[in-house]
Amino acid sequence: MKTKIYFVCPTNKFASGGVKQIYRQVETLNKNGFEAYLLLKKKGKKESWFNNNVPIKVNPYLFKELKYLYKGKKINFFKKLTLSFLKTQSVDIEKDAILVFPEIYGPNIHKLAPENSKVIFNQNCYYTFGYFSIYENYRETPYTHSKTLATIVASEDAERYLKYTFPNSTVFKMRLGIDNQIFNYSETKKKQICFMPRKLGDDVTQVICILKQRNALKGWNLVAIDNKTEQEVAEIMKESAIFLSFNHKEGFGLPPAEAMSCGCYVIGYSGQGGKEYLKPEFSMPVEDGNIIEFVQKIEEAIKIYEENSQEILSKGKLSSHFILENYSLKNEINDTVNIWNNINK
Repeated sequence: MKTKIYFVCPTNKFASGGVKQIYRQVETLNKNGFEAYLLLKKKGKKESWFNNNVPIKVNPYLFKELKYLYKGKKINFFKKLTLSFLKTQSVDIEKDAILVFPEIYGPNIHKLAPENSKVIFNQNCYYTFGYFSIYENYRETPYTHSKTLATIVASEDAERYLKYTFPNSTVFKMRLGIDNQIFNYSETKKKQICFMPRKLGDDVTQVICILKQRNALKGWNLVAIDNKTEQEVAEIMKESAIFLSFNHKEGFGLPPAEAMSCGCYVIGYSGQGGKEYLKPEFSMPVEDGNIIEFVQKIEEAIKIYEENSQEILSKGKLSSHFILENYSLKNEINDTVNIWNNINK
């Protein structure tokens, strides 16, 4: 019997690609001979904006302790009472189990459940040093601690970052997979531009307002994708000719890849992690933060589409083929199983 694996997972108020990937790993592992669980703070907090089927355990004690640690709070008498009560409400974690933490939980992950081995699922390398202080010397970090078995990343950029920063740590790269049953190519496109407004709101506002000021969107529909289910997101992407990428310091950046899978012509920021798929052969990369270049490239794409829509649509088809060939669910599943077979020997 293989060791139990518990994935510590935050609950967000919004749809999050990072959370979806944690669920997916748990699902994949259970379908391939592992015993893996999603570890949540509270009952009834399972995500409902995408389809999933994962076994769940609840441990409010661990999440409260984690909060105290990453905020640097001292455990006084009253906090000890709180922790003692929460422990009675929490699942027992076996001493030989593996705990998997997202990178967002900061510099003290290794101090939790010190007897347990740990893996860090680092989906955004640019969050690695969240809550670290530049005024402290870190003799040990979660990435260099003896109980940390490995770090899993999701892009070439993140792999370079982690291997350079922690040269003696074990880093595995997995390829994220796009579900082609949901995000699949559609050649039926409207004169529609879609985007996600949650990140880089200032950049979104500037780009859209400049386009409107210049009357560049005549005849085109703008659709902000927000508070939608996974299926609703895919439907908007499949009917849109263009997707605007506002990736910001991403470990990978799922939305532009999903849009490409649906046949959108993607214009915008790579956020570093997206450099491996935002290729000029079938998309329009923009230098991160360059607002005027962003607007100019949208106007250029609109002009091309108006003169010869097939030129833009054919690039959307090329991008869909590239994504579904390189970032298939089959590749993600194979990478996940191979990585965990190496970790859990």
